[in-house]
Amino acid sequence: MRLPPSAFKTPPYVTATPVVTHHKLSFLPLPVSPASKPSLTLRFIVLATDGLWDQLTSEEVVALVGGHLKGLKGHIRKSTFHNFVPTSTGTPTVEGKNKKRLVKEGVWAFVDDNVSSHLIRNAFGGGDENLLRRLLSIPAPYARSYRDDVTVTVVWWEDGREGNVKAENLGPEKTKAKL
Repeated sequence: MRLPPSAFKTPPYVTATPVVTHHKLSFLPLPVSPASKPSLTLRFIVLATDGLWDQLTSEEVVALVGGHLKGLKGHIRKSTFHNFVPTSTGTPTVEGKNKKRLVKEGVWAFVDDNVSSHLIRNAFGGGDENLLRRLLSIPAPYARSYRDDVTVTVVWWEDGREGNVKAENLGPEKTKAKL
């Protein structure tokens, strides 16, 4: 057994003190037609561990979830994806490790029924099945050098129908089974 470093004085070495930040969420006003009721707007929130955010930007996640909820199917080139799911730039966010990569080539895959599986697939390969299989088949403890564990929960609702909230969760224990 290796002795703990001398800088470690007393346990616990990891504390349960959370870091809490607050952001005011603002939404665009709903379009109102004088002759009819306001149209419903679908909204969602993505709760995910840093493994997802290390691979995808906030804008990519918003566009991927939006495309999934819109019903897109098949493979769509990254360079033309903005034509299918237009997004607006919001408040700057904290970005993960691979933000210098900004890959514009390749394809996004819209093949999963579960939106959380959809995000994980696109974080680790998208339409490149070989890359996806290679990254997800690396056994522990070696996988840690190539990817972080990922847990994703997506919650969505429509304005005016807040009682009908749906959530899908996919954590590391279900990743291999779903993908």
